[in-house]
Amino acid sequence: MQYYLWWAPNGSPAARTLDLPGHAILVRDVRHHDDHSPLSAGAVGDYLHLTTSDELIEDIAGSPWTDEQIDFVDDDSPVRLILGRPGSGKTTVLWKAVEARSNERALYLTWSRALTQHAEERFASFAPVDVEVIARDFTTFLGEVCGADVTRQPLGASRAQFDEVLTRLGRDAGPWARRPHALHAELRGIFFGRAVPGDGECATDHGIARLNDEAYAALRDDYGGVGERAAKSLLRVAQPFVRDRARVREVFPELVAATQAIERLRRDEVPEGFERFDRVVVDEVQDLTLLETAVAVELCRAIARARGRAPWLLMAGDSGQTVRPTGFEWGPLNDLLVRRVRRPEEFHLEDHLRCPSRIAEVIERASQRYTAVEKEVRPTRQRRQRGGQHVDAQLVHVHLSERSEAVRLLERLDEADDVVVVSPRNDPPDWVPAELRGMVLSPADAKGLEYQSVCVLDPGRLLSTLAPENMPYGTDADLEQPARRTSIDHLRVTLSRATETLVFVDVEADDGDLNESRELLGDAAPYSADDLLDHLAHSDASAEERVLARTNDARELIDSAPRRAWQRACQAVRLLGDPDLPNGVSDRAVRAEARTALLATAARLLVDGVPEGVPDRDVIRMAGAVIAEREDLQLADPVSAVREADTGGSSDVEGGPDIHTAPYPVLAKHESRALQALEVWSSNRTTRPFALLEAARRLVALPGGGGDWLRAALPSATQALRDGLNAGAVDPESAVVFAGADVEGWLRLTGYAGDASGGARVLRGKAFDALLKGGGAEESRPERRERLAKAESVLESIAPDLVRLGRLREAQQRADDAVDAYERAGKRKDVLRVLRNSGAWERAVGLADGEIRADLDWLLKLKALVERRPPQQNRRLRNGERNRLERLLDEIQKRPPRKAGENS
Repeated sequence: MQYYLWWAPNGSPAARTLDLPGHAILVRDVRHHDDHSPLSAGAVGDYLHLTTSDELIEDIAGSPWTDEQIDFVDDDSPVRLILGRPGSGKTTVLWKAVEARSNERALYLTWSRALTQHAEERFASFAPVDVEVIARDFTTFLGEVCGADVTRQPLGASRAQFDEVLTRLGRDAGPWARRPHALHAELRGIFFGRAVPGDGECATDHGIARLNDEAYAALRDDYGGVGERAAKSLLRVAQPFVRDRARVREVFPELVAATQAIERLRRDEVPEGFERFDRVVVDEVQDLTLLETAVAVELCRAIARARGRAPWLLMAGDSGQTVRPTGFEWGPLNDLLVRRVRRPEEFHLEDHLRCPSRIAEVIERASQRYTAVEKEVRPTRQRRQRGGQHVDAQLVHVHLSERSEAVRLLERLDEADDVVVVSPRNDPPDWVPAELRGMVLSPADAKGLEYQSVCVLDPGRLLSTLAPENMPYGTDADLEQPARRTSIDHLRVTLSRATETLVFVDVEADDGDLNESRELLGDAAPYSADDLLDHLAHSDASAEERVLARTNDARELIDSAPRRAWQRACQAVRLLGDPDLPNGVSDRAVRAEARTALLATAARLLVDGVPEGVPDRDVIRMAGAVIAEREDLQLADPVSAVREADTGGSSDVEGGPDIHTAPYPVLAKHESRALQALEVWSSNRTTRPFALLEAARRLVALPGGGGDWLRAALPSATQALRDGLNAGAVDPESAVVFAGADVEGWLRLTGYAGDASGGARVLRGKAFDALLKGGGAEESRPERRERLAKAESVLESIAPDLVRLGRLREAQQRADDAVDAYERAGKRKDVLRVLRNSGAWERAVGLADGEIRADLDWLLKLKALVERRPPQQNRRLRNGERNRLERLLDEIQKRPPRKAGENS
């Protein structure tokens, strides 16, 4: 927390005087952040050369693992669950369990793209070389199983879509009419989310699984549910809603996709490569409905049918950290695993490893708020956690009596480093102006992130609503229980993001709200706004540190707060300054990192959709400016550099310079092509993705990882890109592209989990078929020759394919070559067809049987008879004889087919 690792890569200013290997990293010291004494790089002899990092950890620093974590990693149970509260190391121990095995292939599933990227970086660094880990966020995983990209829809958008539905159906909503969010949550988490296709209590209507009416009523119409009246009202609303297939897909696209995915997996329609996983790992399982979780379970069963053995299934979660309505409970998950896989082994993580003890105590006091909701609604398996003693926490309480003061504070915090502002509710407080709302994260936005300092807005007002005296009463009070429980979940998620400083900011709060905040915080220090800013200010921070802080923010926030991520990425680039001035950033690696982060953010916005308030043109302009600066072009309009970039071959890729140690013209040229192709494709996804994928492939092929910014943006469009490849392959107008292209590389960029060479061969086969069948009645001979030449060029890339070679030679009217190809392929019927079409009866008769053999025998006899015709007979024939001979030949042509058994 308060201690920092001082390190530098080779080539940085601190290490320029040292003679080091190309990719060496120097670790100089671990120091408290208040230690500002000078620190020099030293000499090469001052450093210990490390080869085995694990030995260093164990011998010098001690074991970084708790006993409970090691028990989970070492256990050999094929189905295991990790239960742990915030900051207990659930994700880390999942990673370690994957890394501890060798010669395996694992599928790692988590709820966000950011966590997926973290996992990929971790496994790339620490997994054994013979372990392959495919990391997917759950939405991408669903799209892969369904074969179509699934709409990525935040909770707020789903609720807004549902509000439109409720406007039409509100007369049937009963007690839900004034609680649209509660009804949305009940439908998502229970009515749809608790259903698993194939169970006796489940029905599948119009493409989405749901509990049947009797099962839902039995589950929810009694004590501990929502009550009989509310249950009946929900069923009245659900009936017409389910029939509106299009609207259901708009509101709950992920649940529709989960239903389809389960059906496909049960038909053994497993995506290419997914049948070879030895282990399936699911993190943050509490943020999946039971329906979504069942997709991972059914994948395990499909793999077992394909391979004869099921993969190991590892899951981790905390029922008290849900950030969206999933109806999660450990009991139904256990029942699902017992029914479909086997009984799981459970492991509990007790220690709070992320937050120091004082913050852990605040989280524990927040957990005690669960006593204000009915026992049946509370999260289960919640054990008291011990906080870490590695650092002392700072607890701060700020009370602002005027909204204008709060707005000024937010404006100053917007420029601060290592601090995040979170609203424990889903939306920012109403006093936050529109231009600052993007910097205020929701609990769902903040989940998975860790910040040195966290500012919580208006916690007292939320805590007051959760006080026992404010509990709702009456016949419909049960409807409020899940929402109150979720509010406590959100509060706990918010509090557990802080690793050093936790700040409560109450604005225009009354005495009751203030008392609630102070009671939860405990021994907090009262601060003014200026005190807080002084506490958080990094007056001693270098320009490099400020840039790196914003670069990190851009990467962390791109999933949850894309607009904010874009702001931080732009700030990082603008803070670089002149490297030759004292307040500029001279470290080349930091400058490259900031520019790459901006390009990565721009690419994500273009692929996922540019958020409201960020003009598309600004994204292109800023990205183009970064590339132009990298290319050292002094142009008034940097975008023109993108437009005018060379689009030639890739001969300059091989043996190119390392981007971290060499000039940038090669990198900039490929970045320009990639940005232009991305802009074109993202503006119209029906266009073929060839240019985008080829530009990305060439960029990724550069040494030094220069193309990672684009590669990381493509997963949300995985299926659209593959659909574009398939559409291009079957279109004669574009199929020739597959002749010389690196189709394997294109597929890998889409995250293809199967054999890329096999997938590329399939696509090239389709391209060949399209070219062979192309052309119409009006096609000229030159056009036909050109088309068949293109088909041959594609065929060369999948040779040997003797069957297709035979078909090509047939189309080229090269009968002997076609026969040769079909014979080598063992295609007797095709050989016979070509021989008959070319009139080679003598060769064909030996391959024929039945009526065809009889026909060929007759033709050969006729040929022999014709060959015995007397010389110059035609001169001697009379007109009547000649006419009769012609009529006989006509009769042969017009004669109806013989009946079975009739003599030829």
